[in-house]
Amino acid sequence: MRPRFVAFTVTAAFALAFDQLTKIWARHVLLPIYPRVARVIPGYWEMRYSENPGAAFGFLRNVPGALYFFSVIAVAISIGAIFYLRKTELRHPWRVGAWLGFVVGGALGNAFDRVAFHHVTDFVVWKIGTHEWDTFNVADAALVVGIAGLLLDSRPAKADGKAARAV
Repeated sequence: MRPRFVAFTVTAAFALAFDQLTKIWARHVLLPIYPRVARVIPGYWEMRYSENPGAAFGFLRNVPGALYFFSVIAVAISIGAIFYLRKTELRHPWRVGAWLGFVVGGALGNAFDRVAFHHVTDFVVWKIGTHEWDTFNVADAALVVGIAGLLLDSRPAKADGKAARAV
């Protein structure tokens, strides 16, 4: 198996598994104490149970069928990532495989929640003083890391007129 597919598979499986394990933890530990929070670093980082029926930031939360639409998008992203890895020559194929693995693992983690629970379980809250960012989860973090990595690392293989060897 090519290194790009190994990196993709391992990273996607890790992101998906870690996301689901942390969501199970949140449902068993944080849900029973809701609306109280677990303070990790007081004033900066808390764990608070939340259910998000929409997409990021509750986008389209009241639109019928939106949760299935986003689940289909997650599957399409997964299929597209595999085709991209197969057909594209990349400068750093194993790194791009890993970045895509983070994206796919995160997308599938939230898609699983949408189908199984009709909402996404969120529980991480970052804040400074009274300002809070939106509650998120490991899948959201994996998506952000993967997209940022792709933006920084996925230039075409042809830099000096010669195609780089695809691994």
